[in-house]
Amino acid sequence: TCAINKICQHIEMQPDEVILVTLAEHHSNMLPWRVNCPVEYADVFDENGNFLYEKLQDKLRTVKKRVRLVAITGASNVTGSMPPIREVSALVHDHGAELLVDAAQLIVSRPVDMLSSRDRERIDYLVFSAHKMYAPFGIGVIIGPRRTFLNGRPDLVGGGTVDLVTLEDIQWTDLPEREEAGTPNLLGVVALAEAIDVLRGIGWEFIVNNSRMLTKKMLEGLSRLPGITVYGNSDPGSAVDRVGNISFNAQNLPHGLLAAVLGYEWGIGVRNGCFCAQPYVTKLLGFDEQAIRDYSALIRKGDRTSLPGMVRASLGIYNTEEEVNYFIEALRSILEKGPRARYEMDLRTGGYAPAGGGPDLEGYFSV
Repeated sequence: TCAINKICQHIEMQPDEVILVTLAEHHSNMLPWRVNCPVEYADVFDENGNFLYEKLQDKLRTVKKRVRLVAITGASNVTGSMPPIREVSALVHDHGAELLVDAAQLIVSRPVDMLSSRDRERIDYLVFSAHKMYAPFGIGVIIGPRRTFLNGRPDLVGGGTVDLVTLEDIQWTDLPEREEAGTPNLLGVVALAEAIDVLRGIGWEFIVNNSRMLTKKMLEGLSRLPGITVYGNSDPGSAVDRVGNISFNAQNLPHGLLAAVLGYEWGIGVRNGCFCAQPYVTKLLGFDEQAIRDYSALIRKGDRTSLPGMVRASLGIYNTEEEVNYFIEALRSILEKGPRARYEMDLRTGGYAPAGGGPDLEGYFSV
């Protein structure tokens, strides 16, 4: 999030230029552009999560302003879909634009080669978060051309960004220190470096094959459960070309309730809601403009009882086939027998908890 905001502050936009963002983006790769730059949107994924090359091609041809940069996810945090980045990059560069890839979901699932600055299929900017690579929270990474960050002053100023300060003058220091104001998160940096070394030690062949195997097994299991709708490509054979984020809904069970039952009764951690990708999720759910206006009006009133969403299971390197089997059986039991407990919704959050309250968090965290 911080990385993309920082890039937005340094991209020099001309009056006749625009940033092109796909509708499938995480809010972190949508809102910074939208707030800081002129933006247009490209609807380049179909309802099955398949990338539509021709749609991007047509958008680049027909957009009225010059496209300065295309911002695209390397792997969707909703459907797990992976666009063909090299083909996208070649197309983007043929139109004289730059390419930014949000690799938050991709970086731990597939090896990434940005290629050289002269390569037509290069990635100009790569951003990702350390916690997606199993390091602690709080560190993000930007890889991009030095020239971009030498324009103007740093976006965040203070200690560590300067060589000289007088009451009349400021001399900014060199990169990367000029873009790292304040005390560095040294533990976060060391932890990220260690996480990268561990992943390299495990090896990409195992990481990729394990991800494909678990994703295939999960999609096969979900396909055997009646009343389950998987969003994105639900074909088990698609596991080769997607990462292990699998979003779904169950017939007659609100997504918040299903997530709560999986957590409280089965000890399975899932997410539910829109996963910081509301435009994409509402598109996949088939919401029209009136439906969006209706639930938006309720949210503005503080009523989240009608929050749209899905349930998402995210497969990590630590997951096993046995855990996938357990997950499928848990879902099967919930679909056949329903929740064991009675649940109540919190109108302010839209979340569910067993009647009488959830766990005693104060007891867990008291000092």
